[in-house]
Amino acid sequence: MEKDNSRTRILRLLRRHGAMPRVELVRRTGLSAAAVSTITSDLIGNGVLVEAAEEPAPGSARGRPPVNLAFKPDFGRVAAASIRMDVIDAVIADFQGNILARELVPCTTRDLKGDEAAHACGDAIERVMATLPGPGPSTLGIAFQGIVDPVAGRQVWSPILAIRDTDVVTPLTDRFRVPVVIENDAAATALAVTSRDGRLQEGLVAVLMIGHGVGMGLLSHGGPFPGTHGFSSEIGHVRRQPSGAQCRCGQRGCIEAYLADYALYRDARSIANLPIANHQQPSEEQMTVLVRRAEEGDGGLQRLFDEAGSSLSDAVRTVASVLAPHRIAIAGSGMRGYHLMRASFEAGLRDSLNPSYDPLSRIVIAEGGVDLIVEGMVQLALQRLDAELATGVPVREAG
Repeated sequence: MEKDNSRTRILRLLRRHGAMPRVELVRRTGLSAAAVSTITSDLIGNGVLVEAAEEPAPGSARGRPPVNLAFKPDFGRVAAASIRMDVIDAVIADFQGNILARELVPCTTRDLKGDEAAHACGDAIERVMATLPGPGPSTLGIAFQGIVDPVAGRQVWSPILAIRDTDVVTPLTDRFRVPVVIENDAAATALAVTSRDGRLQEGLVAVLMIGHGVGMGLLSHGGPFPGTHGFSSEIGHVRRQPSGAQCRCGQRGCIEAYLADYALYRDARSIANLPIANHQQPSEEQMTVLVRRAEEGDGGLQRLFDEAGSSLSDAVRTVASVLAPHRIAIAGSGMRGYHLMRASFEAGLRDSLNPSYDPLSRIVIAEGGVDLIVEGMVQLALQRLDAELATGVPVREAG
């Protein structure tokens, strides 16, 4: 677990909540003004932070504008990659988290064996590194769909891979000689969504991701919820109907089996003339066509989205009943069809059995699709780099 020293607290606040003045750091950390001044001056002297005067609002009173502290963009770089069905999305980002370069690298994921998934991610990262002159990344973040063990650095199970329980971190660490962190795509999405929306940075927040699968990230005050195996949840594999629709995890009746892209498209093909999806995973173009046909009045397809909305409400009600979070955000590429699900989704929430907790009033609909995954892994890689800085470990570049 990250050592909670004074430098850690300051770096964590700036990473989660953005630039702020020293007086705000004093208030939020509980440290003395002298301690904050000493630590931030040292971080500025080492090139980690910079001072920037806040732009005054139009019509505001004259006076010296507050000076914010922010991460210096060119202090270091991180790399992140998201491995999805037949593609690896790889990026390089600066120290503020701005994405500098991006490559989508085709990859037949179901054919990967042994540690080839890790090597394929490494190849994609090297490819995007080659497009951008300058220093290499000091940390790598890798996101997998499915179940991962972030502590052991292993990919446990993924619907896009034919392999199970493989070491991801060791091959990449050996190759790049920098720290490597892994998580699943839902946890990465949760980090990206919370970093974009201040409403999600306070209290306990659950972020549901719907798209090629259904998952959830759980966060506390903008950061990972304390735990020993990451902060993701397999909410999509909670069973809502025993002996119901087939889920690709092997069970029947899972929430995902009615809500994920592959489930919607699979059932749509039984009632509409639609082309076969590659490896049973529809493309964005195929899902866009499906949504459009439902919008045009195909009653059978609309009923599928109604059932998907009911399944989404079951997921939210389960989370609300068990955790009672301050906010529940919903994000992911599957939100392209949310307008078709909304009526049944909201009707399902109104049937909540707990009148004292109204989940509908706590819902945040977040923008963004698969781009959120690498964005979140950039944040996780930066947090790993911050942890090293907090303990005085020098920043290393990939070699």
